[in-house]
Amino acid sequence: MKLPKEEIKLIDNYLKEKNIKHLDIRAELLDHLVTEFEEKSNYSLIKDYLLSKVDFIKNFSEKHQKTIHWSYQNKLWVKFAKFFYKPKFILILFVLVALGYISLQLFGLKTFSYICYFTLLILIIYPLVYQIKYSKAVKNVQSMQSLFGITALPSVFLYAFFPIKDVMLENPLLLIIYYSFAILLGFSAVIIIENDRKKVLEKYHQLVNKE
Repeated sequence: MKLPKEEIKLIDNYLKEKNIKHLDIRAELLDHLVTEFEEKSNYSLIKDYLLSKVDFIKNFSEKHQKTIHWSYQNKLWVKFAKFFYKPKFILILFVLVALGYISLQLFGLKTFSYICYFTLLILIIYPLVYQIKYSKAVKNVQSMQSLFGITALPSVFLYAFFPIKDVMLENPLLLIIYYSFAILLGFSAVIIIENDRKKVLEKYHQLVNKE
């Protein structure tokens, strides 16, 4: 039985009432519920069917939020790993190492640490420009939230530096490893955001147009 648009809208409104606020998750859930009702449901009334799906709706939303979040976190580590085996990324790594070495020789360890700190800061602030620009999409689309959420891990290194600064400055090798790891993660996050932001934004506009 093919559902009319009015009843599909009724399901969509019900999902909004259940606080399924992210457009991408609500679209997937709506598609699932409509398909199931049309093909498998023994209920004759939409309202009765939806009442039987309260727990499913909640679990579906929570599961998909986690799935989207961890898919981007996994993407971050995959991109990070490419710096060690993909020729294009190895070249970028070589340039970063060369610049780091020159900075260390020219300015000394303490200044080098601040150069690294502000490099990492720029890599973290840069995506914030897009977050402000796409604020409505970030608010309403889980994929967009998770995309920009990948800067959280590089940010940890930024916040952790000053409490352990003295230890780092006494151990130059540890400082270099610390910032090498952090900056590569930052670059990885920026690359993913640049690659995915337009695609996710386009999906957002498509979902808004269906509203």
